[in-house]
Amino acid sequence: MARSHKTYKKGDGLMDESGLRGYALRLCDWLVRLAALNGLWLVFSLLGGVIVGFFPAMYAMFAVMKRWCLKEGDVPLVRTFFQEWKGAFWRANIVGFTVALVGAILVVDYLIVFNLDFPGAAAAAVLLMLCLFVYGLGALFIGPALVVFDGALIPFLKNVALLAIASIRYAVFMSVFLCLAALLFVLVPPAGFCFAGSLFAWITTHFSLKAFQRARLLPHPAR
Repeated sequence: MARSHKTYKKGDGLMDESGLRGYALRLCDWLVRLAALNGLWLVFSLLGGVIVGFFPAMYAMFAVMKRWCLKEGDVPLVRTFFQEWKGAFWRANIVGFTVALVGAILVVDYLIVFNLDFPGAAAAAVLLMLCLFVYGLGALFIGPALVVFDGALIPFLKNVALLAIASIRYAVFMSVFLCLAALLFVLVPPAGFCFAGSLFAWITTHFSLKAFQRARLLPHPAR
């Protein structure tokens, strides 16, 4: 008895990853991965008692996200996250607390100057606002930069600030998408619990890598 054969074409819709079904499958895959990564970020932040676990968990999340964005093949999520969390524990805390301290000092200085009346107060307030603006730009790039570049603390922070100033276009894109994500989380609070951290990491990593590639600090991925 002759065996019948049936050839499935692209239009048949079976395992068609280039059509609507393929887009839906990839979207579902990304949503599951983002939720899992966000869960790991929360769990490992708590494992470190939040205070010393938050920044290493952020580092591990950005490290995983960088591999996903650069399409570095299959990434064993839990094992990779734990290895990055453990390996960069002290470096992530040093950089994280330094950046947080600088931000706190700038905010306190601005509030003090804003509420004082002395010659040059307006100029000092403008200067501090400019510093806060540069700080905000750098904060958008600091996570992805930390998992891509090495170096001593002060030169690293200086280079991130300079790169952020030179990549304002990408910072604007990040800000727009982060605002849209924040609006989504306000409208749908459970989505924030499931995706807030990982979606922030994806948005900032996606555009930061483009900025790094444009500045020729990172090779363009092979097509």
